Amino acid sequence: MRASAVRETLLRISLLLLAALLAVLVLGCESGESAGKVGEAVAPAQWDLSTPESAVRSYLDWVSFSYRMANSDIPSATMTPEEGVRVDSYIQLNRMEGKGIEQFLESFEVVSVTEEASSAVLVSREAWRYRYFSLESLKYLTDGLTASYDATYTLVAEPQGWLVDKVEATAEDEVQ
Repeated sequence: MRASAVRETLLRISLLLLAALLAVLVLGCESGESAGKVGEAVAPAQWDLSTPESAVRSYLDWVSFSYRMANSDIPSATMTPEEGVRVDSYIQLNRMEGKGIEQFLESFEVVSVTEEASSAVLVSREAWRYRYFSLESLKYLTDGLTASYDATYTLVAEPQGWLVDKVEATAEDEVQ
């Protein structure tokens, strides 16, 4: 009788551990990430430089993609060469540290747009979700992080459309 009670207790503990393990696996898979590896990179839609608002959105999409690919040439059609230097500097800094960043724009609210003949200023509020990953293993180095910014984009009108020339962003909280 005593041996059967021990077996029954061990069986219950095993079933509880199995249930807990399954719960962890299911919750871990809900995020869409498999075993901590970076997902497949997906190029954004073709850029739209027809208005300051669409140009900034295109810039953000293409810069995010370039950060994910660790390649500063990717978003060049959405910005001036001067802004390209800033984007390249950030990517090179991350590359020197052996990491890339995967980021997603959660919300984007245009607060104001001031447009002149050859320039525009767009002020926005933005919320981002991001994670750093190893360029070598493509495994995440950090948990998911968030950041919110008040941003000011200065754009210039060029023959191909509006290009982002300068970005000034102020974080609402500490950014990691």
